[in-house]
Amino acid sequence: MTLSTKIALVCALIILIIQGTTIFRDAMKKNIPNPWLWGIIGLVQAPWPTIIYLIYRKRYFSRKNKGA
Repeated sequence: MTLSTKIALVCALIILIIQGTTIFRDAMKKNIPNPWLWGIIGLVQAPWPTIIYLIYRKRYFSRKNKGA
């Protein structure tokens, strides 16, 4: 592996860890079901898990507020 490949892999790993951790912490703070699952999904790839999570979170809170 070349140096540029190693740097790219390290950057990708850092982005995925930050994304997964951020999604997990937000899900815990907002009491969204299965925060661990959301965190693991966030570790898979970027940026789709974040986009899907934000859409789910918006729909979850809109449903929760309608029922209250």
